[in-house]
Parts: sequence; structure tokens; C-alpha cells
Amino acid sequence: LKSLADGVIVSRTLKLFGIGESSMEAQLREEMEAMTNPTLAPYAKEGECELRITAKAADEEAARALIAPVEERLRARFGPLIYGADVPSLEAAVFQLLKEKGLTLGCAESCTGGLIAKRMTDLSGVSAVFRGGVVSYATEVKHTVLGVDQALLDEFGAVSEPVARAMAEGARRVLGCDLAVASTGVAGPDRDDRGNEVGTMFVAIAAPDGTHVRPLHLGGRPVRGRLRTQTAHHALDLARRWLSGLPLED
Repeated sequence: LKSLADGVIVSRTLKLFGIGESSMEAQLREEMEAMTNPTLAPYAKEGECELRITAKAADEEAARALIAPVEERLRARFGPLIYGADVPSLEAAVFQLLKEKGLTLGCAESCTGGLIAKRMTDLSGVSAVFRGGVVSYATEVKHTVLGVDQALLDEFGAVSEPVARAMAEGARRVLGCDLAVASTGVAGPDRDDRGNEVGTMFVAIAAPDGTHVRPLHLGGRPVRGRLRTQTAHHALDLARRWLSGLPLED
């Protein structure tokens, strides 16, 4: 909210995950060019996008009345890709949903190296819902701490759908949480010993109603930081979708 001599300017920011900025902008270009008040502007963040709706009016109530139908149209168009409005981050949206549902979360991380846990524990008050995380970087830790069956590790390797599934289920059991997310993959700079390409990742969620795995092929430039950030985004997105009662995949 920004006050002007002749009224106010009000903005509302929708946060999206699962669509690229160029794709989003292409879908909205004509609409954006035709708008004068309110206006619509896309922004790219690391691995996610924002859509900012800005209206100018005599007072805040009038400005929000201008914003509402635009937001409604955007929600109808992008649906589950929108994870919140005026929320700081995907993990903050997950935190809020966990509080609302009275549920707890834990994680088992390999390629993300504790990033999911870090992002959750950066949030003040999250101890009410976040149980903890296991950074099972070494294959033997996946087996000895998380209880991943050695036969699975031998047959499929650490970077695989069955192992991601078993990691999430192991974390849920070991940490005593309602939901657990897991990550495993190849962050580079080289392929793994089984020939998996850099950017081959698996994230999983273990929940009371079963376990779901999302395979990822993030490819592109083998930059470890970017791959880890994107993989953590995907794990948190699985939790957000499950907690919101949305399909886990589009």
C-alpha cells in the first residue's frame, strides 16, 4: 500500500512454481499490454515466478476491488501452480498449511545436503511442525539410518525412484512425522557411477495415504547450487500440494 496525494497504489503478488517465466509471459502478453489499471507484471525468481497486480484508486478498498477480478482470472488460468498470494516463500506456504492441518514434517536429503531442512528452520516458530531432517549423503547412511533396503541400493542405485521412495518412508518412520519428503540425485559436475546425467533427481513424499515420487530431469548447465535449489523447491511443492489436497502432478 502506497499513499499518493490523489489516492493509493495497492499491489498483490501471486507466487507460482512449476512454470517458466517465458511460458507464463507468453500466455499473458496480450492481456498485460491491454491493461492500464490495474497493471500486471511478471518477475522471475530463482526457480519460480511472481505475478504482481497493481491498482491505483481513491482508497485501499477501491484498489482491492480492481485487483480481485484479475486475481480470480489468474487463479482460474494457473490453478495449482499458484502456491500463495503475498507469501514470502514456498516453505512459508508449507509452514502455514502444516499449522492449519496440525501435521508435522520431516525430510531425508541426499543431493540437497540439508537445504530443505535449512529453509524450513529459517522460519520462526517452525519447531511446532518440523521434526527434523537426515542428511543421508553416503549410501551406507541411507541403509543404516533410514533403513533403506540394501537390495534396493544394490539393484537400482542411490539415484533412483525406489530409493527416493524408501528414503521418504524411512524418514517418516525414524523422525515420527506425519509427512516426510526426500531428495536424491546427481548435482554434478559429473555423471554418477551408474551413468545418470547431471540434473537427474528424484523427490518423494511419504504420507499417511501412501508415497509418491516425482522424477526430475533438470539438465541444463551443471551448476550444483541451482540444481539443489530447484530440487528443494520440488520437494516442498510436493508437501504443499499434498497439504492443499491438490493433485501431486499436473
